[in-house]
Amino acid sequence: MESVWAIISTFRPDDDLLWAFDSIASQVSGVVVVDDASGPGSSELLSALTARGAVVESLADNSGIGAALNRGYELALEAGASKVVSFDQDSHIEAGYVQSLLDAHVAAAVRGHRVGLVVPEHFADVRQAYAELGDGTLLAKNIIQSGMLVDAEVLRQIGTMREDFFIDLIDTEFELRTRAAGYLTIAAPGAALAHQLGRQYARLLFGRPVSIPGILPPVTTFSTPFRYFYRVRNRIVLNRLYLRSAPAQITRDTVIDLLHFVNAALVARPRGEFARVLRAGINAGVKSRMGRMPSAVAERASRVAWNAPVVDAGVRGATTQGDR
Repeated sequence: MESVWAIISTFRPDDDLLWAFDSIASQVSGVVVVDDASGPGSSELLSALTARGAVVESLADNSGIGAALNRGYELALEAGASKVVSFDQDSHIEAGYVQSLLDAHVAAAVRGHRVGLVVPEHFADVRQAYAELGDGTLLAKNIIQSGMLVDAEVLRQIGTMREDFFIDLIDTEFELRTRAAGYLTIAAPGAALAHQLGRQYARLLFGRPVSIPGILPPVTTFSTPFRYFYRVRNRIVLNRLYLRSAPAQITRDTVIDLLHFVNAALVARPRGEFARVLRAGINAGVKSRMGRMPSAVAERASRVAWNAPVVDAGVRGATTQGDR
């Protein structure tokens, strides 16, 4: 019988985490919550999760989402998990969600496929499935780790998340590594995961609205400025690792990222400070300087704000992995 565990990574969570936990715990054998050094302000909430039956561990230092997820995987495997589903702290799932992932895994395995990762067909308003095989198996790419199921044996074969990425593109690297090892990343038909969307802004280019159907929507979600250091650095490293094994995906994603970086640079204020953050990310990527960003760069990023029209101040729909 399957022993399916869930892991939830947290950073300065609010009471909404309790609701998320309850929606997940009823569908799995156990839940591991790993807090990424939120500090004493979160101790009461984490104690409440322990009282609800969660295995809770707090990291001593803010080590990034990769480290938090990896500790969660480690604890889940030690508890005997045969499969693990990862979630962000604001992930709420509907009844039957986990079973839909398991059913998709079994169906694909019966058809003779080596299944690496299983994700919901729909993540927020994005369809993660991009193609369907002749036997009905849905292939997925550009996946989000929240709501993703992975078999314990796959973790043992290919390893866990890249902790040195710290944040951003961690799930993409894991997906590409899994595929390079000969596993399929599939989507569970009909499964959906709603997620909290950050502040959305109108997508402008030199002050004029711009969109490309199927590629660039008319609105965009700008991350907290410091995260652009990680997005630029990790994109460079990711491209170097996987351009040969996934040239089409790498090329498309790089073009989209470049357009987004240009958009962000145009609305950043002060623009010069943001340019220095991007330049530091490029330099770190070229030289493969991984891990947490330098404090001087973080200080520059803290002075940057977005000067763009707000379309929505926060609705349910997508995620940015949390500000760390």
